[in-house]
Amino acid sequence: MFARIRSTWRAVTRRTAWEQDLEEELRTHVECRTEDLMRAGLSREEAERRARIELGAHETYKEQCREAQGLRWPDELQQDLSYGLRSFRRNPGFTAVSVLTLALGIGATTAIFTVVNAVLLRPLPYPHPEQLVYVQEILGEYGLSPFMSNREFAAWRNQSRTLSQIAAYMNFTANLTGGGEPERISYGMATTTFFSILGVHPVVGRLFLTEEDRPGGPPVVILSEALWKHRYGADPSVIGKGIILDGKVYSMVGVLPDSFVIPDQWNIKYTLWVPLIGGDTGRASVGPVRVIGRLKHGVNLPTARSELDTILQSSLPKSFPVKVSVVLSPWQEQIAQGSRLSLLLFLGATGFLLLIACVNVANLLLSRAATRQKEMAVRLTVGAARARIVRQLLTESLVLALLGGLIGLALARWGKDLLIAFISPNLPSLEPIGLDYRVLAFSLALAAITGLAFGLAPALQASRVSLNEVLKEAGRGGELRRGMLLRNLLVTSETALAMVLLVGAGLLFRSFLRVLGIDLGFKSEHTLCVSIDLTLSKYPTPKDQARFFQQVIEGIKSLEGVQSVGGSGIPPLGNRTGMVTGLAVEGRSEEIGSASFANISPDYFRTMGIPLKQGRDFGDRDRDGSPSVAIVNETFARRYFPSEICLGRRVSSWVHKKDWLTIVGIVGDTRHRVEKEPDPQIYVPYLQDGQPFMTLLVRTAGNPRLWEGAVRRQIASVDKDQPPHDFATLEQLEATSLTPRRVNMLLLGAFATLGLILASVGIYGVVSYSVSQRTHEIGVRTALGASQNAVFKLVVGQGLRSALIGTGVGLATSVGVARFLQAMLFAVKPADPVTFLLAGLLWMCIALLACCVPARRATKVDPMVALRYE
Repeated sequence: MFARIRSTWRAVTRRTAWEQDLEEELRTHVECRTEDLMRAGLSREEAERRARIELGAHETYKEQCREAQGLRWPDELQQDLSYGLRSFRRNPGFTAVSVLTLALGIGATTAIFTVVNAVLLRPLPYPHPEQLVYVQEILGEYGLSPFMSNREFAAWRNQSRTLSQIAAYMNFTANLTGGGEPERISYGMATTTFFSILGVHPVVGRLFLTEEDRPGGPPVVILSEALWKHRYGADPSVIGKGIILDGKVYSMVGVLPDSFVIPDQWNIKYTLWVPLIGGDTGRASVGPVRVIGRLKHGVNLPTARSELDTILQSSLPKSFPVKVSVVLSPWQEQIAQGSRLSLLLFLGATGFLLLIACVNVANLLLSRAATRQKEMAVRLTVGAARARIVRQLLTESLVLALLGGLIGLALARWGKDLLIAFISPNLPSLEPIGLDYRVLAFSLALAAITGLAFGLAPALQASRVSLNEVLKEAGRGGELRRGMLLRNLLVTSETALAMVLLVGAGLLFRSFLRVLGIDLGFKSEHTLCVSIDLTLSKYPTPKDQARFFQQVIEGIKSLEGVQSVGGSGIPPLGNRTGMVTGLAVEGRSEEIGSASFANISPDYFRTMGIPLKQGRDFGDRDRDGSPSVAIVNETFARRYFPSEICLGRRVSSWVHKKDWLTIVGIVGDTRHRVEKEPDPQIYVPYLQDGQPFMTLLVRTAGNPRLWEGAVRRQIASVDKDQPPHDFATLEQLEATSLTPRRVNMLLLGAFATLGLILASVGIYGVVSYSVSQRTHEIGVRTALGASQNAVFKLVVGQGLRSALIGTGVGLATSVGVARFLQAMLFAVKPADPVTFLLAGLLWMCIALLACCVPARRATKVDPMVALRYE
């Protein structure tokens, strides 16, 4: 076997020399036999003639030798490719439609797979990423928590034997001053092991030292390369100099490269890093922190989880109120969990789209094969094997698929950036997404598989022609019946696939409409939002904080065109939440439950357009030193005072420890999240309970963005070192909260639209081909008295029959497939009858239009011309 392989390999790689040797050997045989015959008395000419006759045809011997050496299939493949390309050049319309249809399906699937590969398949960009794990806890009835306390992390770090390294990190925000304009930044706190576990090296300077990550350690900071370039012009001499973070001076010791990305699902841009303990400002001393670890070689997840859980149980106080257990998962799996469902959904949708494209091309090939029946019959007559014909036609299909794959890969390369930009709100933070070897292999394999998928049936049918009937130019009716059965089956299948896409898009569309119809409880028009977080070292007391915000609010109110200004620590649609538990009501022995808690300014409800249902609003008299008051929402009053008068009652909690809060008003409900029902809400005046952060809401007479500069200058006039951040209109925040649903709906809707277009083209093609094949029959019917309406109904009925069957199959399939969408739906059931009915009616209307065009052409057939032609 190996000797044969070596011989074949030499023959293939040294083809020219092998052919010359073969020709020389045959010539030697002729010359030797010629000399023998000359010695027998024949002349040279006669001897050479007889020698050639005795030895036979040289070309036959060459073919036998080539076949013995395994060289015949490359020759035949070259012939098939050459013939296929020539035939494609002779039919440019067919070639262009087929290639572009396949390119569309392959390109869309490849583009989605590029993102799936980057998020779900590609290893994290760290050494031995398969060993990285993410540690979480289950807190009894409260469920999964991604955060741990520093105490628990310390216990694992000191006692774990299954993890070779363990690290903690957390994200915070701070005011950055010194070395440029003040700005609000996101930064990270991390242990010294965090960078070593991820294998990162600084581009300038060094990482944290062990003594810097201890209580009382020197305050140091590592910059990101982006901040280093933006704020310091990439000057290496800044290492060792100071930077002010929330009023505290830190020494810059290093710069991390731009390639260092924490690929978490929160999409946080870490501007700089400080030690978790040594750089602590009181935020991370007890938590919360996120914990990652690296498994030791040979240790599996269950073993490590069991050990960490045992350590956790021994570190918890015996009086801990809830049952706690450890959850250990691969870090990559945890990162991708928020986008896994939508990405797999999109990949499945593009798979359906590709199948529809394949069915369309298969129909085109069937029509083309029907026109080549005489060619196939001649080939069979002169001795071609059916397998040889099938191989020829499959080769042509593969050429079409590869051409479509190459164009599809180009479309994917161009479209992936647009796709990523479109769905980026649904994706975790990742390094740049590109076309790697997995994507290239996927695209080539997809092209090959699709080539076989859509080419096999037409090839088998074309190889089974009836020689007698075809060569006599008869049997057309039999061919039509056989061919149309397969074409109608293909139309039914692509209709079913298109219906699944259409139903899925319809469910997401109806769900999105339900979300849009939700009353948020406030007015979002003409309102500018801006957040301010104060430096605690400069404004340490609630009085200082309240004084600052009061000055800012009064200054903004004085601006021309500003109608009102309100402020809240927990505004609707904001990125902050506040919840109080253990609420007590004066006169009741038991606690009543929990509620959202927000400090607001007196004009907050007027600015937001939140209606006051009962009682009064806050005023300037509700300040420090006056009786503590509160306003609650309708849900609070309805839940905790269902049969009592709420006004005048007094409540308290651990958040407000000074005295009882007297309820002086009830306002309408608002939603902090668009799809979440309103929680019980308590509002208190910020003049009585100052806080270091607030979001200001500025209602203006026109486009609120026009007042952004004036608001920024007004804040700077009070204190230029307190940078405002997160400027946005309330309408923008509302739209942003709907972005994930909008992305899912629009992308699946785009795939469904393409599927409908391809399916309608498929129906049009089949009906149009049927009309062209039945021209004689239609002519006879017309000659015998059939009206144009009768012919029209005949043709349309044939097309709609397949579409109707496919619609039924598609709707039945959609009932099962729609269950995978349940997590993405809001107030809509997966088997929503309205969506199914509308999807079916829409498709039947499209199918009817696709059938009407060739049907109208059939009604214009001249019977004399049709019969004379036949």
